[in-house]
Amino acid sequence: MKKWMLYTLIAVFTASSASAAWWSFGSNEKTDEQPAIERPVRGGPDAQRKRPRMSEEKRAKLQKIRAEREAVHKLAETARNETDPAKKAALVDELRAKLTEGSERMHAGFRKRLEKAEQGVEKMRERLAEAEKNKGQRIEQQVENLLAGKKPERPEGKKPGGKRPKGASRKKAPALPAE
Repeated sequence: MKKWMLYTLIAVFTASSASAAWWSFGSNEKTDEQPAIERPVRGGPDAQRKRPRMSEEKRAKLQKIRAEREAVHKLAETARNETDPAKKAALVDELRAKLTEGSERMHAGFRKRLEKAEQGVEKMRERLAEAEKNKGQRIEQQVENLLAGKKPERPEGKKPGGKRPKGASRKKAPALPAE
């Protein structure tokens, strides 16, 4: 029993002293003065970004949204600090109008995305109906091809086995030595 208590105490002490470098709780030092911990870069310095960079159009749109949001917050702060009820009511009405305008824009974008998704669903339904209509013929054709030893036809541009990273070539297994 004493051994386990001692081991637990040592583990807790070790963990707390190891985390003291990055955990400022209970420390009199300011967090600005503490050294920053370097975290290893995943994949090394030559690793590619997982997401492509944002286009200029998207960046401009995002900046516009941020500016509008900041203007709304400033207007709300002005309305909160206003003491005259008439001016405050006017500011609240202006705030309500800006929020309504933003909400309508957001809903229009959602409607546009929904219409696009519905068009995709219609295309999928058409493809499914076509596949079900020709199911028997396609199965018979596949049976004939398999019995004849033919490989299945693949649509142009499709690679068997999924995608490979750019620049990666197929590696063949090394030949086994003949005995």
